Amino acid sequence: MEDGYIGSGETSHTTAHITAALDDRYYNLETTVGLNGARIAAQSHTHALNFIESVVDEEKIDCDFERVDGYLFLDPSDTMDSLQKELEATHRAGLIDTQIVARAPIDSFTTGLCVKFPNQGQFHPLKYLKGLATAIISKNGKIFTETHVQEIADNQIKTSDGHIIQAKNIIIATNAPIIDKTSKIYDRQIPYRTYVIGALIKKGSIPTALYWDTGNKNSKNKTAPYHYVRIQKLEYDDKTTNNEKNNNIQYDILIVGGEDHKTGNENDIEKRHNRLIEWTKARFPIEKIIYKWSGQVMEPFDSLAFIGPNPSSSSSNNNNENKNNGNVYIATGDSGNGITHGTISGILLSDHIRKKE
Repeated sequence: MEDGYIGSGETSHTTAHITAALDDRYYNLETTVGLNGARIAAQSHTHALNFIESVVDEEKIDCDFERVDGYLFLDPSDTMDSLQKELEATHRAGLIDTQIVARAPIDSFTTGLCVKFPNQGQFHPLKYLKGLATAIISKNGKIFTETHVQEIADNQIKTSDGHIIQAKNIIIATNAPIIDKTSKIYDRQIPYRTYVIGALIKKGSIPTALYWDTGNKNSKNKTAPYHYVRIQKLEYDDKTTNNEKNNNIQYDILIVGGEDHKTGNENDIEKRHNRLIEWTKARFPIEKIIYKWSGQVMEPFDSLAFIGPNPSSSSSNNNNENKNNGNVYIATGDSGNGITHGTISGILLSDHIRKKE
């Protein structure tokens, strides 16, 4: 059940970096979840990337999926020690193919030394969702859009217009859980706002790859706000004239995100976008800005998503207004890695429901 339309939520705002290069850094993960936890995180996000590729191939989903390398370079406020620590931590976590290279393959500015993450991925997220929805329906699954869930209790869901849906298992995948009166998930994660622009670039002017800086270390945010960049092939629709296609056929779109802040701490959206534009113009040969948007990111305290039974589901708290028999599951806390965390959620929760190890 979807309150809006397929892809109308935060997934439509993602820049769709499909990667095991986590923005909270593996050397930080070791301190919060231990070395074994960091290894599991690396394995999980790598598996999610491979899983997406296998689904694209199996279901023949045309979503611009491709394998690309990722490059992590220093923000001016950061030091080489940060890259060295991350390189060593990724190797300890099992990402043994990472290496420090002299620079990212960008001619317009010199990144300096950076950590290369080989064989990562990218795609068009809405095209992928369309393919997933088609596959689900073809396998007798049912998807209900414009269906607002009002209440969840026991083994049933009530919609805002009074319909009742019976269910053996319920997964709440709403970015932040819509029932949380006892589990206190809201106390364990912080909402951030992130900003994105899309700019025209001449085709081939920037090598196709994922690019990230290490973030502003002078920021007061828990996670240093960083910039993230990738290239998307320019899209045409049925309304595009042949003349427009001919004029734009030599262009792609550079997608650049960043300037994150805690939700509610900043109201000047234009100011954030302008900073992003200034940062981009100083480093990349862009033609003009054609898109601007923003998205919501849930940042959990330990950097890893909350995936599993809703904590209140299995509790014996008799005062729980949403008491149920442990059949309600949640997926939240994507920490800026929603594409892989979301895929991990689908894998883990289906296994959990089927009582698989």
